[in-house]
Amino acid sequence: MDIMLRLQKKYDEKRITEIEKDVEHFKKHANSAEKSMVETLHYLETTERFKENASYKNSTFDVYVKDRFCITPTTYQSMRKAYHFYRDEAIKYGPGLIKSIEKKCGTNNVKHVLDEIKAADSKTKKPISRSKIQEVIEKNAKSKPVPKLPKMKDETDWKRKYKVEKSARVATEKELEAAKEQIARLKDTVLRLKAAQVAIEQAAMAFQEAKQLAA
Repeated sequence: MDIMLRLQKKYDEKRITEIEKDVEHFKKHANSAEKSMVETLHYLETTERFKENASYKNSTFDVYVKDRFCITPTTYQSMRKAYHFYRDEAIKYGPGLIKSIEKKCGTNNVKHVLDEIKAADSKTKKPISRSKIQEVIEKNAKSKPVPKLPKMKDETDWKRKYKVEKSARVATEKELEAAKEQIARLKDTVLRLKAAQVAIEQAAMAFQEAKQLAA
């Protein structure tokens, strides 16, 4: 049977409130099942029994959980933290909300923000809306640093810059002059060494010629 025909047969005669209850039921049990999955993975990680799978005998748990279950190590750690420290809230609202609160409000404020969300949730007959949850999060979000305005430039600022640039130019010219003098000295040294080498070579040749004549 086509999936839509099956769903129509199941839900067409039901009121919207009944259908929504089914969705809430599935959502609740999905989070509960996810919690059990994370706890089982934590067991495999802690005991290192994941290495009993021959394919991952020499692998890290991060490689195992990503390759075997398509869960990134970061996502796994985030879910494990949420279900460990905020079990009931993570099951009810999902671990993603815990991560979002931690990111926007800071680790130390997670419990406070969750308490506010639960208080607001208790005041409504229907499940709290996402917009209301976001409103609570934004209210407790860490304040962003106020950007510093650029300082007004002093009217005499150009004079200071001119003096700095002039001093730098004078220093550079002095360094350049010193470098030129050093290069000139090195050239003289090289010329003297070459002349000495030529003299030595000529003396050696003369010695060899004298030696041959004496023989």
